[in-house]
Amino acid sequence: MAEYVLILGGPIEGDLPSPLLTERIETGAAFLAAHPSAKAVVSGGIKGETQRLSEAQIMKKALLARGVAEDRIILEEQALTTLQNFEYTKQLVEPDAQVTFVTNRFHIWRSCRICRKAGVNYQPLAAPNGAHSLSFRIRECFLRPLAFFGIIW
Repeated sequence: MAEYVLILGGPIEGDLPSPLLTERIETGAAFLAAHPSAKAVVSGGIKGETQRLSEAQIMKKALLARGVAEDRIILEEQALTTLQNFEYTKQLVEPDAQVTFVTNRFHIWRSCRICRKAGVNYQPLAAPNGAHSLSFRIRECFLRPLAFFGIIW
């Protein structure tokens, strides 16, 4: 059975990953180091008019800089939401693939719900919540009840 780590896209700063996205990338790179036959799916598109590179391209560059071989990295550049991260990745991996997804701790609960909505059974792997993630953690506190009642995903 093939094994993958899906790194969910996140905020960028120009053509570089934000500290938040860097935490996801580093967690994914550590997973790849511990699982030498696994491949990475980096998922995230272009979300703004001034954005030159997709989140996936930025994550790929960061993984390459950490010594991950290019043939172990699969780009998924269309996703603009967490739901799309899962839906589009589902199309790229084998139906029986073992997939672990990486996001920050504050985003795990809602991501697991979204994962089930996408019809996949991926396992979460939490990246750290740095001090810079406070605004995102607050956002998730407001979104959690809405997700619980199915108002948003």
